[in-house]
Amino acid sequence: MGAAVLFPAGGGGRAGTGGGHGLVFARAALDSAEETEPRYLLKDLGGHVALYSGDGQGPLAEYDLMTRLLPEQDVLALQQGVPVKDEAELQRRLEDYGL
Repeated sequence: MGAAVLFPAGGGGRAGTGGGHGLVFARAALDSAEETEPRYLLKDLGGHVALYSGDGQGPLAEYDLMTRLLPEQDVLALQQGVPVKDEAELQRRLEDYGL
């Protein structure tokens, strides 16, 4: 989980009223942003499917899947990088590609 962003709570800020002295965590916004970041990317590497970390580092793995044998739409997506959120999705995508 990411760092929390703190915002002052609303209120008049007078002593003894509790207004203005609390902090509200904006964790939900950060968590939803983290959920949209892919854990992995599948990309074309020299005509084969390769696995990269979500930030593009790698390759972490290369697969014996030739991209030229895939449908054109898949090839174009792999050239751009296909985001993968977790291992289950990775397994599904590799099976879809024929591994």
